[in-house]
Amino acid sequence: MTLLLTGTRAPATLDLARRLWREGCRVVGVDSMRWPLGGASRAFAVHHRVPSPRFESEAFVAAVLEIALREKADLIWPTCEEIFHLAAAHDRISPEVPLFCDPLAALDPLHDKLAFAGLAGDHAPDSWSADQAPDDAKLVWKPRYSRFGSSIRIGSRPPETRGWMAQRFIAGVEFSSWALCREGEVRTLTFYQCPARAGRAGCAFEPVWDDAAAAFVLAFARARGVTGSLAFDFIRDPSGRVWVIECNPRLTSGIHVLDPSVRLTDLLREAAPLPPPLVAAQLKW
Repeated sequence: MTLLLTGTRAPATLDLARRLWREGCRVVGVDSMRWPLGGASRAFAVHHRVPSPRFESEAFVAAVLEIALREKADLIWPTCEEIFHLAAAHDRISPEVPLFCDPLAALDPLHDKLAFAGLAGDHAPDSWSADQAPDDAKLVWKPRYSRFGSSIRIGSRPPETRGWMAQRFIAGVEFSSWALCREGEVRTLTFYQCPARAGRAGCAFEPVWDDAAAAFVLAFARARGVTGSLAFDFIRDPSGRVWVIECNPRLTSGIHVLDPSVRLTDLLREAAPLPPPLVAAQLKW
């Protein structure tokens, strides 16, 4: 089996490539960076530099598809934010090479933090667009499209609120999840906390498990028929209630805590029992 992975600059993508390589897959990598993290890894049979998805979206999509066809890829697996550019061309790509994600119409409401809060309903804290947020509540302010908690403000309204949202502040214990899904079926699921960070990004990962959060993930994936990666950030408040804060419809650090005995190629065919075996992990280059 030949799989093409995008976003090889990310540690999670390198972990994914190493796992697939050890399972006997031929792994092809693409990234727009000159020297991405995974570019020199032996886990990749070959690595290609492609145009920037942010600045040359059409050229990026064309290059990925051309490489996938030339390398005879059985699956294109987007891993980072470039997933949204490929998802926008889903109808163009998927007839040629299977694309392991949903179309942009399905992904965008998950990436948009305010739209996702609406989809999550009572599982998410009260949320408002910036122009409708109350002034008499302790709020978390954040851009509707962002990652790694960038630009978050607690309490004070930002001076410029275009493209921002507000959410009721929830005190408690933070943890995150990552699920691998196919047509709404969760094939595997991990939960983890980050006891060490480099800035906002985790660099050490401690596995946890939460039944309430797991029930939410399974129901959400089933209701939306998700294919690909589905990740969430949660907070457990002092009463024990679990709140879902954000959704990341892409690969995340949750893959690091999945025990290597769980074969990803098997998961592409069928689901494994939950919870899976989990291990503590830290980033390894």
